[in-house]
Amino acid sequence: MVLRSLLEGGTPAATFLISEGAAYGITYGMLALCAIVACLAMPFIYKGMTKEGQDFWYSARGSQRWISLGLSYFASSMGAWVIFAAPEVGILSGWWGLLGYALASSVPLLALCILGPLVRRRFEDGFCLSDWVLERFGRVMQVYVAIVSVFYMWIYLVAELTSMGNLVRDFAGLNPLAALVPLSLVTMCYTMAAGLPASIWTDRLQGVVMVIIIAVVIIPIFSSLSIRNENWHQASFWNDKGFESMVTLILAILGAALFDMGAWQRVYAAKDDGQLRKGLIFGAVLIFWAMFLFGLLGMLAEAQDLGRSPPTLTIKALAFFDLLRSQAGWVPTLAYALATCMVASSVDSLQTGLLSVVSRAIMDLDISPAKRMGLGQLFVLSVNIPAIILSSEATKSPDLGFNIINLFLIADLLTLSITVPVFLGLFPFVTQRGVLAGCACGLLFIMSFGWLEFGTFVAALEMFTLMAFGNTKPPESGLTASRTCIVFFVLPIVTCVGTLLVSWMERVWEKLSVAQQQEPHDASKLAVI
Repeated sequence: MVLRSLLEGGTPAATFLISEGAAYGITYGMLALCAIVACLAMPFIYKGMTKEGQDFWYSARGSQRWISLGLSYFASSMGAWVIFAAPEVGILSGWWGLLGYALASSVPLLALCILGPLVRRRFEDGFCLSDWVLERFGRVMQVYVAIVSVFYMWIYLVAELTSMGNLVRDFAGLNPLAALVPLSLVTMCYTMAAGLPASIWTDRLQGVVMVIIIAVVIIPIFSSLSIRNENWHQASFWNDKGFESMVTLILAILGAALFDMGAWQRVYAAKDDGQLRKGLIFGAVLIFWAMFLFGLLGMLAEAQDLGRSPPTLTIKALAFFDLLRSQAGWVPTLAYALATCMVASSVDSLQTGLLSVVSRAIMDLDISPAKRMGLGQLFVLSVNIPAIILSSEATKSPDLGFNIINLFLIADLLTLSITVPVFLGLFPFVTQRGVLAGCACGLLFIMSFGWLEFGTFVAALEMFTLMAFGNTKPPESGLTASRTCIVFFVLPIVTCVGTLLVSWMERVWEKLSVAQQQEPHDASKLAVI
């Protein structure tokens, strides 16, 4: 009950933000509504159980217009981590961090405006990015990309389920399993029944609800703030550390988001390139707006807390909840509904995104339509069960929950190490060996950085966690360390140089080989003459 005691100053007489009945009603009511909306997609899929119907189950191919896409990108991107992380970044990194987090969350969608149509045109029958990677670079690279993206998405899934358990516990004092398990099972069931169309249909509902609730909740919070000018100037600042955080966040989230296969599913679900680009821009605007507001709330909460004697906001990630404490009961109730909506939209999108990695392979199997559908449903089940187990354990241990979030550091670093090599493959000059070499250069650079700074092979391996895990304990680690900004900034340059250099060497070798093969032929002509 850490959140409850902190919000109430640690007193034994602490009360929760909402009642148990309200928590049950919102959680189960929201899930029931999502399930009903998802069921509306089922008749379009199961009609005749044709191959086209199965393809639609896996991809929703060519069916979505820009408003639907924009709401889907917004809802699926705005997990419950937003209400913890964005305010904390605003407090710790000031304006640079606030702007950096908002930009980092929306820039990947703008990048997809360019990359999405290019990839889709090169492989029209794909389900996600890894299908084009197989076509362009072969099985080895596809497997590597799939492993990295699955790791990122699965950790994200565990973190979202953990957040749901923590929220229901700290908002209403309920057992985390009372919300965590039903949310996972209900989203899993309608995802297994109606596939990607169910996720997109529910995203429309969740996106509209989230926009409305954010606007309604923000107004009373802003109107009730009491902040002195000197405290606001102290909480709102620009500094070098904040700028480093902005650079790190933009590069880290860009790399990870471009390998979120749920986002690539929606690229293939768009009716055409024009609708896709409009939807991506619409989604990016909504995401930037929401992230900026939550980051600003963190700065405002910090400024308000500085006026207290003594300040009580010891854990900055709880800034949003500190603001809710002074609001009328309906405001925390709506905030809990917002958090539930955020988790549900992210979880069902992650479930279908994980499935997309194997969708092409399943569709290519020479088996009956029912078995193809069954394999997809079995895969959804297989990724959810261990996620439920681990997230349940994470809610029991604050340290384990914190470490799960830190696993994002590994995923961000790994995805960024393959980002430049993979997308350089859009140019015909780049070769398969060049891409593999570029990825290898990225891994070697990370290890070399750790070895040079700390002098041991163990530290070289621990650098993959940005020193957040392991036996080496520097004063600063993770995203707050200056070395992190350096690693994230230099890593794309190293992988780019490695990819282009090896590709150039291979192209030169090909030309020399062709020239050598032609020389005997030319010599024989001269002999005849």
